[in-house]
Amino acid sequence: MSGTVKITLNPVKRIIRDKGLDESGAVQKFHTQNCLRRIQKYMPFKTGATIKLTIAHTDISKPEIVTNVPYAKYLFYGKAMEGNAPKKLTSRDLSYTKTKNPRAGSRWDRALVAAEGKAITADLQRYFNRRAT
Repeated sequence: MSGTVKITLNPVKRIIRDKGLDESGAVQKFHTQNCLRRIQKYMPFKTGATIKLTIAHTDISKPEIVTNVPYAKYLFYGKAMEGNAPKKLTSRDLSYTKTKNPRAGSRWDRALVAAEGKAITADLQRYFNRRAT
């Protein structure tokens, strides 16, 4: 007994897009939003302006979190700056106020990954698994 089976598959690009795996798809948006929500507790918080501006400047369809303020560089690297604009980084460490944000410090991206990297990966896997069905 012989027969013919014909299978029609969607193009790979369409499958990737339908599963939200394209460059700015649902999976990327979920991941960036999740990281943006989580990273806030590692960012300096005095008035909350830096965090609010980071939320406003970040496009969750892209794989980056943007803090686009003039003082972001020295806060991120944790070093004081001096001189006239453009200011230069010094070797002096900043001291962060930790009253409102006890985990605040420099390199908040690295602090997030070190503390919550496994949880972020698990969140992303669960999200993907829900979409894959």
